[in-house]
Formats: sequence, C-alpha cells, structure tokens
Amino acid sequence: MNEAPWRPGQDAEAAGQRLAVELARAVVRAEKRLGRALDRRELARRLNVSASSVYAYLNGTTLPGTAVFDALLAELGVPGPEAGRLATLRDEADAARRLRPATARTHPRRPAAGPVVPRQLPLGHSVFVGRDAELARLDTVHASPGDPATGRAAVVVVEGTAGVGKSTLALHWAHRTQARFPDGQLYVDLRGFGADAVMGPGEALHGFLQALGVTPAAVPADTAVASGLLRTLLAGRRVLLLLDNARSTDQVRPLLPTDPGSVAVVTSRNRLDGLVVREGALRIALDVLPRYAARTLLERQLGAERLAEEPRAVDELVDLCARLPLALSVAAARTATAPVGSVGALVRELRRTRTPLDLFGTHDADVDLRTVFHGSYTLLPAPAARLFRLLGCHPGPEIDATACAGLIGAPEPPIALLDTLTAAHLVRQHTPGRYTVHDLLRVYAVELLDAGPPGERREGTERLLRHCLDTARLADHHLEPWRPTPGGPPRPTAAQPPLADRAAAATWFETELPALQAVIAQAAATHGLEHYAWELADACAVHLRRSGRRAQRAAVHALARDAADRAGDRVARATASRRLADALSRLHRTGEALRLLHETLRACRDLGDQEGVRQVRLSLVRVHDSCGATRRALPHARLALAMAERTDDPFALADGHTSVAQQWERLGEHTVALDHARRALDLYTRLGHLDGQAAILIGMGRAEQGLGRPAAAIRHYMVSLHLDRALGDRYREAHALEHLGDAHAALGRHEDAHALWEEALALFEDLHHPDAEPVRTKLRPPPDPDGRHPSPH
Repeated sequence: MNEAPWRPGQDAEAAGQRLAVELARAVVRAEKRLGRALDRRELARRLNVSASSVYAYLNGTTLPGTAVFDALLAELGVPGPEAGRLATLRDEADAARRLRPATARTHPRRPAAGPVVPRQLPLGHSVFVGRDAELARLDTVHASPGDPATGRAAVVVVEGTAGVGKSTLALHWAHRTQARFPDGQLYVDLRGFGADAVMGPGEALHGFLQALGVTPAAVPADTAVASGLLRTLLAGRRVLLLLDNARSTDQVRPLLPTDPGSVAVVTSRNRLDGLVVREGALRIALDVLPRYAARTLLERQLGAERLAEEPRAVDELVDLCARLPLALSVAAARTATAPVGSVGALVRELRRTRTPLDLFGTHDADVDLRTVFHGSYTLLPAPAARLFRLLGCHPGPEIDATACAGLIGAPEPPIALLDTLTAAHLVRQHTPGRYTVHDLLRVYAVELLDAGPPGERREGTERLLRHCLDTARLADHHLEPWRPTPGGPPRPTAAQPPLADRAAAATWFETELPALQAVIAQAAATHGLEHYAWELADACAVHLRRSGRRAQRAAVHALARDAADRAGDRVARATASRRLADALSRLHRTGEALRLLHETLRACRDLGDQEGVRQVRLSLVRVHDSCGATRRALPHARLALAMAERTDDPFALADGHTSVAQQWERLGEHTVALDHARRALDLYTRLGHLDGQAAILIGMGRAEQGLGRPAAAIRHYMVSLHLDRALGDRYREAHALEHLGDAHAALGRHEDAHALWEEALALFEDLHHPDAEPVRTKLRPPPDPDGRHPSPH
C-alpha cells in the first residue's frame, strides 16, 4: 500500500518522517545491492560530514543541505528520477519547517521536541533467585554492548524449556541495567508459543516505530523498509530491545538493531541457531534451578519459618517440581494461604495422583504447566512428536541415542529427531549422545501416550525392553566371551552402541546401570512383560558382581524374583532366588541367603533341574564359606564336583574343583587343595576362562603360603591381580592386593606389605565393604609392651 503524497500545509514533523521513510527505503535497496549492511561511518567520511550528522539525516531529526543531500543520494545509488522525487520531498520538508509559527520555534517555555524515549519494559517477577552465572554473562554485554569496529549491535539469545525462567531472567537484567540504555527500552511479546496467533515481524515493527515517534500513517507497510527505518531511528542511540517468546530466527531478524550502542535480548523455547551463526549472538541456555536456588525460591514466597516446619516435605516438593521455576511458583501459590502442613499435603497428593500436572494447573493459561508444555509440543513435526511421547515409556533418569532407536523401532539412532527435540528444549543433551527429560516433561509425555493411539505405550515399552536386553546381552558376552551362548554370540546392530571389547562393555554397564535398574522394575510391574525383568537381571549379573555393587545387585535380583513370582515361572524364580542369595551373602545377610538357597534346592529337585541343583550347591558353598562354616561348605562342594563328573562338562568340572580346593585350603589341607586347584586351573586355561583363572590363582597362593612358600604365593597372586584388573573385578582385586601384602610381610618386606595393604584398603573403602576392617587392622602399628598403641605422631 502506497503512502499518501505530502501536501502543502502538512506539518514539519510529518514531512520529516515521510522523508526518513523514503531514505530508509533507499538504504535497504543499497544494502541489498551491496550484500551487506551499510557502513554509516564510511558514508560520513565520503560526504565529509560527521557520523552523528549522517545518523541525524537518516532518522529524520536533521534536514541535510541541498548539496549534501544530493551527494547522499549519489552514494546510495538512487537513480535519477527517484533522486529528483526525493529532492523535491526534501525541499517540501524544508518549506514546511520554515512555515512553522515563530512561537513553535522560539517560545521560551516550549523547547524543541527531542527524540522519543520509550520505556516499555513490563514488570519483572517479584521473586528472582539464582542465575548468577547467567547474569554475569549478560553483564559482559552490558560492559561492551557492541563492536564499534564492525558497527554491530550485541544480540543475546536466552533459550530453555517452557517454564524455566527465560523471561524472568531477561526482564530482571533489563530492569537492573536501564541506566545503561538512556535512549529507551523497547519490549514485545512475539507470542511464539501461546494459543494466540504468532506475531509477525511487521506487527512488531509497527509497534516499535510508533514507540519511537513515527506516526501510524508514516509506518512503511513493507517489512524490509520498516526494518530499515527502525535501524535508522536507532542509529547513534543506546536502546535495549527485549524480544520475548520468539519462535524463529526469521521472526526476530527484522527487529534487530545494527548500531553498536544498542542491545537486543531474545528469549525463546527454541534453539535459534541462525542468530548465533549469522548475527554472532551470545547464547545463554537455561537449565532447571540448582537445588539451593529452588529451595530459596520457595522460601522467598512462603517464608523461612514455614519451610522450617516441614523441611523434608519441602525437599521432596523441590524434586517433584523438577526444580522448574514455574512449577515451584505455582506450588508456592497453592500453599501460601493454606494452613500449616499444606506443603506435606501437596507432596502426598503429588505422589498419589496419576495426573500430577492437574495440581500445577491454574486459570491463567500462561502459567498453567500443561498448557505451557503443550505450546511447545504442538509445534513439533509428527515424527519428533512421536519420539517425545515415547520417551514417556523410558523410566530412567537419562537415555542415549541408541535406546531412542530401540524405542521407536528405528534401524539407527534418530539423531535428526533428537536435534529437533533439543532445539525445542523438550530434551537436553547433557553429554554427546545422552539426553535427559526433566520429570514434569516426562509426566506430560506419559499423558500424551495415554491419550494417544491405542497400544502405542505398550508397544514402545516392549521395543525399549527388547533393545535393552539385546544390548545388555551383547555387553555381557564381552565380559565373559568364554561362556557358551545358546544360538551363538549376540550380533551387534547399527541401533546398538559400539561395544567391541570388555572395557567398552564395562563402561556401558556403568553408564546405563541406573536406567537398567529402572527398566527392570518397569518390566517386573508390567503384565506380560515380566520375563524381561529376570532376563535383564541375568545379563547384568556379572557386571554387578565384578563392580562390587552389592546393594544394587541384591535389588536387581529381588526384582527379578518378584517378576518371576507374578508370572508364575518356577524355573526363572529358582534362578533369580539363587542369584539373590549370592548377593545377600555379600551383604552378610547369611540367614536370609541360606533360607532362600534351601528353598531353591527343593524347588530345583521338584522341577528335575539337575543343573539348578548343582548351581545351588555352589552357592551354598559360598554362603557357608563367607561366615567361616567350612565343615558345612565342603560337603556341598564335593556334591557339586560329583555332579559335574557325571556330566563331564568342563565348565562345571572346573567350578567343582575350585570349590573343593578352596574348602580344603580353609581346613589347612594345602596339598590336597593344590591338587584340585591345578586341575581347575588347567581346565580354565584350556577354556580361556579368565575369571576362573583369577579366582583359583588366589586359592593357590593361599595354599602355597600355608605350605610356607610365600615367594610361590606371590607369583600366583600377581597373575590373579593382573587378570582381576583386566576384568574390572574390583572386589577380587582388593583381595589379591591384601594377600600380596601378607606374602610380602611373611618375607620381611614390611614397606611393600604396607603399600599393598593401603591400596587394598582404599579399594574396600571405595566399595563400602566390611572386608576393609581386617586390612585396617593390619595397618595399625603394633602395641607397646604395656598394651597401648603408639601415637601416629
């Protein structure tokens, strides 16, 4: 739409604005032709005027003389006919100014109007906590807003998930630094994620230009021209622009200043990479609040005395709110006027309800948590939206890209979809390839699943469980590659992490263990999927034992046993019970372990499971041995060996000889023990069974020490230690170090012995294992003749 031509009698201000609009169009055309922003300082040099004069010409506050104006049009490349029209417009504006009443020019009580100074910042949040690091980064912009050498204004992008406090941070900083921007502060809510229509850049420009004094009739309809006029009006001024709730880079770019005196702060739930790449924007990504800051936020809104009355409930509320500022504020508002004890009541209600987001709902859409999340979700492409929903199937604290492939049934990690979710700040990539979703967003994803296509949740859960089981079996195979696997070794796929050796497998287990434990619990509680619980527990068993995770080991096998109970699978229950008993024995819960094993022994006999009977016998040996009941352990060891001799299974034979050798050694029959140990070592060596070799070598070392041959014992312990470290068996490594110390002490090498015991003690203490105490005793200095220990000082 074309603006009406200037008519004689039009006031001088409107005529000047009309000329400024036309010059802005000329600048835009010149910048398009040059392919870059126009350098105002270079333009001033060519015109032989000051830079401030050029800014005044372009924003309409000063009318250039005829000669300077003609030179300006020439530098902008304005063609002849257009240059003539603009020259006429300049002359008309000059005439209009000359025709102003003298009182308007000279009246002492009516000073000439200066540039309009907008003050558009809305109120900030009354409670602001934390974000010290983010404020410090914003202050670097405050100290140096732009780059005078390049003529670029500073641009900052504050990004983060819905409700994380982006606008609160931006407004807090803007109010704190108002004095830094004496020429005004412009604010616009771009409505990028609400129920209302998204604001286009043209609408935002219209508001900004009017705030800067441009009459509505003089605002250009063309967005590019209006953008050029905004840059012109901001030239030479120090203005802060706060562009809130932006959806995209294209929505923001026409609103950005170029002069180094101004700063633009953009907030968005999306990752605006374009502003970072092209405009060199400073990116500030907000995460949920640190725990201390989340508690402080509640304290500021509820009062310190109120929090002191329910400290545990407050801590739990912080977790249930996922440390999300919006959720914390809504929770505080719910309880602020309620009676004492209401924090605990809210916590109990949040734990109990199946729809916790209902408790974070309000009548105001902009602070209703479900509505706020929905604004981000509805913008996702369908494949990314499906992945986000299915993340509700994953119960763990974090998920990797390969597990996401399993979740959606993709042949390889869905990196593009995860990038989309990360860009929307619906997931966070905290390390390469690993992603987290805070608890309230996970609750929202579960709600979407329940309301989504029938069967989507169960199918996604089963795909995830199958992926976890296949990967765990592959990793377990690398931990014990010598163990026979029905159907052959697992074959890796592109949808699995690269697990090529024992070290990679152990690292995978260490990283994924919290998620695996959560997945096992999920399978155990899901009708028809219980078998995944005990199969996953079996796949994790070796790593749990070697890493010394005694409590987790017991918890995982307890879940497996409960799952087998619910599914009515007696064979699986027997296996899980035996593994649980082994774990309880390591926790020195001997009575529980023995009761479980005798119950399992009867179950295996009833089932006709001879292999199960043999395995239970070996477990009984370990439990009796752990409490020093060697006379009770030996018969079970001999029975297990006899059963192995009937089957002629080399693995079973090696385990049987090991078990018998260990008990004879405990009884002081070192020669008999060595005979069985050598047979076991020979079998393990032929099988390539490193775990078995490491175990029997410690027994051989103890037997050699018992025969008074500590040098021979040291050789066995050293080989076992090397194998234990290669296998990552920290518990047995600690025992090998302890025994090595004993052997060196027997040879009179007390300094070497102390160094080895100290290393063993450090390992036991790191494992929180009670076997640390005997080692600690060995390190204590011998008492004085009067029975007192000498002072360590």
